[in-house]
Amino acid sequence: ARLKNDFVATISHELKTPLASMRVLVDTLVEGRVTSPEQAKEYFRLISRENERLTRLIDNFLTFSRMERNKRAFDFAPTDVAEAVHAAVDLVRDRCSTPACTLEVTVPEGLPLVTADRDALVTVLLNLLDNALKYTLDKKEIAVRARADDGSVCLEVSDNGVGISRGDAKKIFDRFYQVDRSLSRRTGGCGLGLAIVKFIIDAHDGTIELDSVPGKGSTFRVRLPIGPRDETALKE
Repeated sequence: ARLKNDFVATISHELKTPLASMRVLVDTLVEGRVTSPEQAKEYFRLISRENERLTRLIDNFLTFSRMERNKRAFDFAPTDVAEAVHAAVDLVRDRCSTPACTLEVTVPEGLPLVTADRDALVTVLLNLLDNALKYTLDKKEIAVRARADDGSVCLEVSDNGVGISRGDAKKIFDRFYQVDRSLSRRTGGCGLGLAIVKFIIDAHDGTIELDSVPGKGSTFRVRLPIGPRDETALKE
């Protein structure tokens, strides 16, 4: 009951933040309090970014609702992993555009197709990238890599952040679990991102692994089988 109460409170806070930001920006534009076309363009860019943030939050909450009902309805189809990687990277590129952040993307041509829900795969990558950005403090070095490996496509998201201890690593895929609650409060989050990642990967007959050293960073490694599935959708 306490976890559910915390979840409701977190939802309210997480949704209010981008909505409040967009309201301030829109009011400023409507009232004509911008000094140049460049400033107006920047405000529109910020509104777009907050809208994307709000969309990601809602997608995560809806996925969590599906988890609670054990409803695993995905739209499986042959999926270009490289396209999904670039789509996810494009959604966080603005957050990586500061001098204190580098984002390295390594995706070779000719990767085999996997049978997946494309949007769900993008959600997986977004959640891993979001964690990498939130839990890497000053000089951020983020890397996304993809490769074919022994009958599967392997996706890796690495960072040079705070890292995760061996004890915490056993719990990070649990719902509502947060390694550092004080840091989570500052950066935003409710302990659902990795639980959602695990839920999606399991539904795709894949695996996820973690390599991490406290104080030095983490690498999340997702493996998705190459080729068709026996079933095109999972039932309730």
